[in-house]
Amino acid sequence: MPTRTARSRALVGLVAVALALVLTACLSGGQQRMVDLVNRDRAAQGRATLPNHATLSTKAQAWADEMAREGRVSHSTLTDGTPSCRRALGENVAAASSVDGLHRAWMASAGHRANILDLRWDHIGVGVTRSGDRYYGVQVFMEGCT
Repeated sequence: MPTRTARSRALVGLVAVALALVLTACLSGGQQRMVDLVNRDRAAQGRATLPNHATLSTKAQAWADEMAREGRVSHSTLTDGTPSCRRALGENVAAASSVDGLHRAWMASAGHRANILDLRWDHIGVGVTRSGDRYYGVQVFMEGCT
């Protein structure tokens, strides 16, 4: 019969797995597609894939919503809404007719592509908002303190 400690550890493990699934499931379909496209291209270039960072995605989604409301693309105040323990941040913003179109535009631009493929980054947060026939997208990259 398992000991109380073993049962407790098993329960903690199950809760951790469930929490990870819930947090991953918090991304919309468009957000998940954006993360998948970034990680596909990073992996194709031999870079590490980037896990979604909930705080960065909250910031990115709020900014995508703001750009859609305003009907224009602009950079955010990058440090607002980001963890205080960070070494570097980067941001891509755009509007296109689809999430895939956002990614194609970023990969076709040297500066945006450099952000996507930068070796420093260890987390990503993304936001996608549809307004009419336009998708507004935001990617926030972070090199954390660890």
